[in-house]
Amino acid sequence: MSLERIEITPVAVIVGDIVQNRRTGYLTIIRPPVRKVLYWSQGELVLVTSAVSEDSLTDFLVRRGVVTSEKAAPLTGADPTEVVSRFHEAGLLELSWRQTLLREWVAAQFLPLFSLEEGTAAFTEDTAIEPEKRVFLQSTAALVLDGIRSITNGLVLRRSLGDLKRNIGHAKDSRFSIDAVPLNDNERRIATSLETAESIETFLKRFTSDSVAAAKVVIGMLSLGLFAIVENRADTPAPVSFDDMQRDLEMLAIIGSSDQRSLRAVAMSRQLPRMDHYQIVDVPRAATRAQIMTQADEQRKRFDAATYPSIVRDAVNTINRRLDEAVLVLKDAVSRSAYDKLLAERGGKGSDVSINQRLTQRTVAEQNFTRARDLTIQGDYYGAIVLLKQTVQYAPDNSQAWFLLGTCQERNPKWLRDATESFQMALSIDPNFIDAMIALGDIYKLQGLVSRAQSCYEDVLRIAPENQQAKSRAQAVKKR
Repeated sequence: MSLERIEITPVAVIVGDIVQNRRTGYLTIIRPPVRKVLYWSQGELVLVTSAVSEDSLTDFLVRRGVVTSEKAAPLTGADPTEVVSRFHEAGLLELSWRQTLLREWVAAQFLPLFSLEEGTAAFTEDTAIEPEKRVFLQSTAALVLDGIRSITNGLVLRRSLGDLKRNIGHAKDSRFSIDAVPLNDNERRIATSLETAESIETFLKRFTSDSVAAAKVVIGMLSLGLFAIVENRADTPAPVSFDDMQRDLEMLAIIGSSDQRSLRAVAMSRQLPRMDHYQIVDVPRAATRAQIMTQADEQRKRFDAATYPSIVRDAVNTINRRLDEAVLVLKDAVSRSAYDKLLAERGGKGSDVSINQRLTQRTVAEQNFTRARDLTIQGDYYGAIVLLKQTVQYAPDNSQAWFLLGTCQERNPKWLRDATESFQMALSIDPNFIDAMIALGDIYKLQGLVSRAQSCYEDVLRIAPENQQAKSRAQAVKKR
């Protein structure tokens, strides 16, 4: 169990850690008379309970005027985590209306926590509560952003920002993307204005007329893991190899100072580990594909190994291998886009091994996904699961991979809970993923969770009213 004082670690920071690390368990927040328990499943909020009667679902429904206190009375029980299943079983309202009210009830309890100035928070790792006890939220990320927007206390905002001297940059492994999270136009303008790593203080000074909104954007991006704290220190130089130094001295002596072309080639070969693909091809990052290919041909002519002394050819061949790697990535629009994203996440800095490693991981993820699809056609679902688990590890934002993983897992009755989690992950990335909603509804129906299943099918019909699969399933569930 991890324990935090809210005066030191605000709720936005605590929740951000849970969301980013996809933690499962429950978060207890105590500030008398407030005592709330927030239940999480792989970083998704699924339920909030409270010791205060005014926070109960019963009180919420009566205040909203949707049911009388007499009709709401059966919802009260000894176990507060049973309230959702009791609400569905009571059948007091239409299912879609019940689901909407549950989401609003959770939001009403969750959002005020972001403004707490003091208290204690304790997170306990535990198994996720049963699906029938959960509230199915469309987007935990959207709820987190709403919580941060609701903060009006300047002290809480300041604490949530932390040390303003810290540098922020784009995160390397965020489960979200700025394009996918629900920001308004002004917030998106602020978020996308961060190009290279800089201090929080410097970033906020650019928005003097909109400083509060900018502060909330920074807090939100840090909480969701879209921004990350960058160590404020100079890059550590690579350790000097005395063998390499001796070899270079001998090479320089043989080449002589008059052969400047060979000296430049050797110098460039030593700089390759710190150069990104654009620098190797020698083009700006906005270059068109035609410009890249033309300049690459010029570079190949410039570094034609046959035109250099034999002592330099190893260095020149190394340049050409890196040049081929760069062109292979930059000539393809999809791989170039992925590479640009990785560069942006490093604050625009050029390329060290970690960028190439992550690009390789992305490539491996794509290959695994393609291979897994082939295996599912062949009926090898276990083999597909093995590949897909590595796919979502290397590319956690691939909603299609999460969906395919869930479809493979659901074939084994012992893995239905895993399949449920996979479909929910797909929906957390793409809330309008119709196939994932239907598949999740089918699992609920198989488990006898009729109201949950119907809720999923009705969510599909809100997005695509003519979807025949959802229509037929929703009608079949109503007849039961």
